[in-house]
Amino acid sequence: MSLPQIIALLRERVGLDVASVGAGLIERAVKARVSANNLRNISQYADLLQRSEPELQSLVEAVVIPETFFFRYPESFAALRQIVGERFLFGTKKLRALSIPCSTGEEPFSIAMTFLDAGLSLEKFQIDGVDISAHLLDIARLGIFRSNSFRGSELKFRNQYFRKTDAGFRLCDGVRQCVKFEQGNVLEERFRFGSEAYDFIFCRNLLIYFDNEAQGQALKSFRQILTADGLLFVGSAEAGLLSQHGFSNVKMPMAFAFRKSESVAFQTLPKLKQPKVRSPSRAGRTEAYRKPDLALSEKTVETAQREKRLVPDLAFAEQLADKGQLGEAAEICEVSLREQGPSARAFYLLGLIRDCTGDQHHASEFYRKALYLEPDHYNVLIQQALLKAKSGDSAAAKALRNRALRVLEQTQ
Repeated sequence: MSLPQIIALLRERVGLDVASVGAGLIERAVKARVSANNLRNISQYADLLQRSEPELQSLVEAVVIPETFFFRYPESFAALRQIVGERFLFGTKKLRALSIPCSTGEEPFSIAMTFLDAGLSLEKFQIDGVDISAHLLDIARLGIFRSNSFRGSELKFRNQYFRKTDAGFRLCDGVRQCVKFEQGNVLEERFRFGSEAYDFIFCRNLLIYFDNEAQGQALKSFRQILTADGLLFVGSAEAGLLSQHGFSNVKMPMAFAFRKSESVAFQTLPKLKQPKVRSPSRAGRTEAYRKPDLALSEKTVETAQREKRLVPDLAFAEQLADKGQLGEAAEICEVSLREQGPSARAFYLLGLIRDCTGDQHHASEFYRKALYLEPDHYNVLIQQALLKAKSGDSAAAKALRNRALRVLEQTQ
């Protein structure tokens, strides 16, 4: 079996889209695993892959490096806490949540702490953490975390729920017992964890590594195991995909939360929405439990639209884009550029708008201009890397992802 056949195996077994990571990265990972297993060549390693599920998992982990920490995307957890407080706090229903892939546990434990801070008692919820990697699940079950799992300045939760030890920060037993970990693959034909549907599913930054077929298969599974009024949380780069697969945005800014649509038009590409995301190096970290801003009221939007002169208010443009009013948002960005001069913020929003409408060429141009003005804009780097990967330029995609990782390291 050759390297292309190994790539085909990864696509078949775990849905990996080679463009998302680049063929070069896969080749280097394969060579590293050949050496780690004391084998002579790729052909021998391919034979090992055919009969060893743990080795396939090791290769996947070498190709798709998990990036996780507590309360990543804090607005999602703020939205979760708000929804629990409004809909579930005083009911008798036992909430169920799923984190997939759960990696080393930071995400499902963040969900547990959010439920507890919202006022739920331990017996009123159950959280399942699923991952394809047995090794990562072992780390999650241990419940001991290093400093890299705690980022930003809002770390009150660490003092509340963790105890410092020589090995690291140990999570309290009460929170650890809230999460049940299990090995699983969402692309398995009969994927399902447990017998009941979930009120909340967190699947963030997994779909971007899947090819189109695997994305559709995963989202079909999520529709089947999500309650009628349940919510699916995804990563910022995946938000545009959901409306094409039977989900609608709940319009909570930067929460990237979706519910199942009643009627689905799979043949029609809908208007996609992208919320604003700021560069962590410039904007700083948002408070983990900050209540999300409410979406603009219809009256406010209509009032702004009636004004003959558009005000170059980029914050307002971002909120309009959040509501799906992409044309109006783009107009405000253009006015801002004319009246206030070049702005990474304006170029980034224009790039997102073009991205949402499928105009990848102009989206890339706007992202390039944003990076010229602000080279360490994390979210622009990620969006541009995704576009480069889709166009087949794996070398450029890799370079952009490496720059983004360096930006994250500098903000820790």
